[in-house]
Amino acid sequence: MQMSAPTLRLDAMQFFGRLASDYHAMFGITLAALRGQRILDCPSGPCSFVAEAVAAGIDAVGVDPLYIHTHAELRERCESDIAGTIKAMSAHGDHYSALDLITYADSKRAALHGFLADYEIGRAANRYIAASLPLLPFADQSFDQTFSAHLLVTYSSPESGGILTNSPFTEQWHQAALTELLRVTKRVLHVYPTTTRTSPARRHPYLEHIVARLQVSDEWKCRYELSTYHRGDPAQNLLNASLVIERVSPDHATV
Repeated sequence: MQMSAPTLRLDAMQFFGRLASDYHAMFGITLAALRGQRILDCPSGPCSFVAEAVAAGIDAVGVDPLYIHTHAELRERCESDIAGTIKAMSAHGDHYSALDLITYADSKRAALHGFLADYEIGRAANRYIAASLPLLPFADQSFDQTFSAHLLVTYSSPESGGILTNSPFTEQWHQAALTELLRVTKRVLHVYPTTTRTSPARRHPYLEHIVARLQVSDEWKCRYELSTYHRGDPAQNLLNASLVIERVSPDHATV
């Protein structure tokens, strides 16, 4: 099946984040439901999810390779990337009819504000860890649940249904990244998005292949969970769902 053209194309990865309310829309979860669990957000970027989770009494950790940088450096990078992405989306305005781009940008800045307010304290407390997939510095099954948003499939190549030109994130990389996320997860891994960035959207082929392999194992079961997070025009919201990968037995220690 030939892929249609992407609705957005970027030459570099963008560093901007989302609010806990966005995680609710993407994954259908609430902070209240996560209490008593250890949670990983990877990659976390300048999302306020970890800060909001910790404020709600949840043991949460965020991972991102850019956490080697200072508060000021991350603020500058995020502000620049928000502006650049909004400009790129505006150039493809027919594909973003369901989004108010001013409100969209404001929500990204609100997430950045919440993240930065916690960043220095959080780094000292080891809840913001500088690392990158497919190699994470955690023991097997370190986290009850893991959330991974807007890296996998999003930054795959336009030819596969992603948005990043000259993308290094091949199908083999996706397999390695998901294997690593599953290794550190005791119960459930949540991945979003699961569709191509095309109009109309289709399930991303990398995930189709990986899910097919997982489904024949006796260790994991997979399902797609309806998402209410709006991605753009109605055609981009087709099949809009997160991928939920649940360990059949939490006693299993390997992927």
